[in-house]
Amino acid sequence: MITSKIIESASLWLSNPISSNTEDAIQYSNQLLSDLQSIIEKNRNLKRTIGPLLGRVKTMQKRLSNLELVNWVNIGNGYLAIGHRPSTKLTEDLKLQHATHILTLLSKSEGAEQIKILTSKAELGWLWFPMENAKPISEERAEELSTLFSSMEEILEKGGKIYLHCSAGIHRTGMISYAFLRFINFGSDEALAKLKVMRLDTYEGVGEERTEWGNKMAMHLKK
Repeated sequence: MITSKIIESASLWLSNPISSNTEDAIQYSNQLLSDLQSIIEKNRNLKRTIGPLLGRVKTMQKRLSNLELVNWVNIGNGYLAIGHRPSTKLTEDLKLQHATHILTLLSKSEGAEQIKILTSKAELGWLWFPMENAKPISEERAEELSTLFSSMEEILEKGGKIYLHCSAGIHRTGMISYAFLRFINFGSDEALAKLKVMRLDTYEGVGEERTEWGNKMAMHLKK
């Protein structure tokens, strides 16, 4: 009975290793490894059955130890994180951190389609708002931007977790993140404060021209 409970606990943990934070997850994995090893030591006949599970727990523990953490900031009922272009590893790490969507601001020529493929492999939703550069967007794309922001707001209200990125995660990322926060009724000071909490480099690098654009665009979209 105890053996079956430990096996069940290990299987459940592998399906959702990070229920609170990474440190707790690693600590719990240490306990699982100890329990599984103890089972094998007491009954060598179970090694063939328990061995593969033990290996999977060790592999997951290693992944957690090398996890690239992002800073999830609570927005409404969900969470938003911002950063650089996701690699294959980061995409998988985002999945472990319960991300539900990736929002890409890269243009097609910058390899946005590759991000789409990575996102699909990780079974995450993909949002795309292509930007060729970090210059403020013209009002010609206002309707497209409004559709994006409304989709983001709906995802967050349903408890989703969106990772928003461009290339370095500073100019385009900061501009769109700030404008979105203004769109969902954050005041300018509050939106800047949230941006600072999400990523200091982005907050320091976004620039006044882009935040001013965010203020004007948010007001335009609300008309």
